[in-house]
Amino acid sequence: MSVPIRTFLAGKRGAHQDAPGYASPLASQAGFTLIEVLIGAVVLIVGLVALFGLLDASVKASYSTRAREGATNLARQILEDARTIPYSQVSPSAITGELQAMKGLQDGSSAAGWQIKQRGITFTVTASDCSIDDPKDGLGKHTNNGGENPFCKDAGENEFKAGETTEDQQPEDLKRIAVDVRWVATGRSPDVRQVETLTAAGEAVGLSASNLHLSNPSVAAPTAPVIVAEPGSHELIFQVTAPSGTSAMAWSLEGSRQSPAPTLESGTTWKFAWSILGLSDGAYKITAQSVNASGVIGPPVSITVTLIRGAPAAPKVIAGGFNTVNVLGTPKKVVELKWQANAERNVLGYRVYNPAKELVCPETSATLSLALSCIDFNPPSPSAANLTYTVVALYRKAEGETLSNEISESPATTFTVAGEPLPAPPNVPQGPLTLVHNADGSVTLSWSAPKAGGTAVAFYRIYRGSSDYTGRYDLTANGATTTYSDSDAVSTHSYWVTAVSTNLGESPLLGPVTG
Repeated sequence: MSVPIRTFLAGKRGAHQDAPGYASPLASQAGFTLIEVLIGAVVLIVGLVALFGLLDASVKASYSTRAREGATNLARQILEDARTIPYSQVSPSAITGELQAMKGLQDGSSAAGWQIKQRGITFTVTASDCSIDDPKDGLGKHTNNGGENPFCKDAGENEFKAGETTEDQQPEDLKRIAVDVRWVATGRSPDVRQVETLTAAGEAVGLSASNLHLSNPSVAAPTAPVIVAEPGSHELIFQVTAPSGTSAMAWSLEGSRQSPAPTLESGTTWKFAWSILGLSDGAYKITAQSVNASGVIGPPVSITVTLIRGAPAAPKVIAGGFNTVNVLGTPKKVVELKWQANAERNVLGYRVYNPAKELVCPETSATLSLALSCIDFNPPSPSAANLTYTVVALYRKAEGETLSNEISESPATTFTVAGEPLPAPPNVPQGPLTLVHNADGSVTLSWSAPKAGGTAVAFYRIYRGSSDYTGRYDLTANGATTTYSDSDAVSTHSYWVTAVSTNLGESPLLGPVTG
C-alpha cells in the first residue's frame, strides 16, 4: 500500500515533536527583542561613559602627580647643589644668587620671583637660610637674630640667658637651608618644602668682616642709613673693617656681586662706592665679605640702605569704563579701572577714589593692596556730570632720617570714564566654544573672533566655575588670541569667554563648555 510522501513526512514530524526533550528548530534560533537590544545599548553606553570619565580623571591626576614629583626632584636638586657652596658664603641675602648661578637653576622668567621650567611646568622657587645654635657646646646670645644670619625661629628658646655659667662665643654652629617649590593651581596652593642642615665641620670658614657702615654722606644712623636727598656725586661711600690676613674684599647689592671691588683705605679699613643715580626709592641690602690669601670668602656682614628721596610717581591708568558684571547671578552696572604697577620699590599699595572722593578700593584705609585693578560696585549714573576717578600710590615719607609710621599718598592720577551714550561693548565671540583635553592634564579652550563691524577687542576674559565676576580666571594676551590653556584642570570645570574693549566694556558670555 502506497503512502503519499507528504503525509509520511508529516507523520514523522509529529512523532519527533512528541518525543521528550525535543526542541523546535525555530525556538533554538530565536533572537533578542528590540527592547532587549535597546536596554543592552544603554548599559553599554553607561559603562563607556564611566570608563571615559575614569580615564579623564586619571589623566588629570597624572598631571598633578607629575607636577608634585617634578617639584620634589627640583627641591632635592637645589639642596644638593647648595652643599657645594662654601659654608661661609651661605647667607639669607646671598643664597638665592649663589643657587641661580648654578647650571640648570637660572631664573627662567622676567616676572618677579625665581622661576624654573621643567617637564613643561613653571615652578616658583623660594630659598631661605637661618642659623642653629647647637647646645652641645653651650649656648650663646642670638644678637644677630633678624640680621644677616638670623637664627631659626624654632631655636629662639635655646639661647644663653643671664645667670648661666658658660656662654658660647660662636653660637652659629649649623645653618639650615629651606627650599619651597610652588606651581600654578587655581583654588589650591601646592607647595613642596625640603630642608637641609649644613655644618662648617672640617671647612675653613674664612675671615669675618665687621663694622660695615655708610661713611659719606654723613647720616645719623650709618648702619641703617636713610637717604632723603641725592648726593652731589650720586654715590654712597661705605667703609668696612676686615681682620688681619684679608687680601681682598667683595661687596654685593641684593645678593649680586658688584664691581669695582672694595679697596684698602688704611690699616684694616676698606671702602667702596655705590652709585644710586637712576635707582628707584626703596630698601636695598648691602653686603661685604673678606677674602683671605687662599681665596676663602668669609661670612657676610650687611646693612639695609633706604632711599626715600621723594614721593612715588602717580600711577598710570591704562583702561577704565562702565561694564556689566554678574553678582550672584544678577547683572550689575559697575565701573572698572586698570593701571600699571609703579617702578618704585617703596610703594606699599594703591587706593582708588570715586568722583565723590570716597574710597572705593580697597574697602578700608587700614588695608594695603597691591592689586592693579578696581571695581566700583556703586558707581555714579552714566549721565552724571562728574565721572572722574582718582588713583594714588601709597608709601612712607621720611621724617628727618627715619621713616614715618604714617601712610602717605603719591601725586594722584585722574581718569574720566566715558558716560552716556555709553560706548558699545564688543560683539560676543563666535562659537562654538570648544574644549580639548591635553596629554599633560591641561585643557585648551578655543573660539572665534566676534563678527566684524563691532567694537574692537582689546583682550578676551576667561571665566571658570562661575559666570559671576568672581569666576574671572585669567586674561588672554590680546584680541588676536582666541585660545587659552588652563594648566590646572585637575577637576571638571565649566568655562565661559567674553570679549573686552579698551574701556573694559564686556560682551555677552559665550559658553559654557564643561570638561
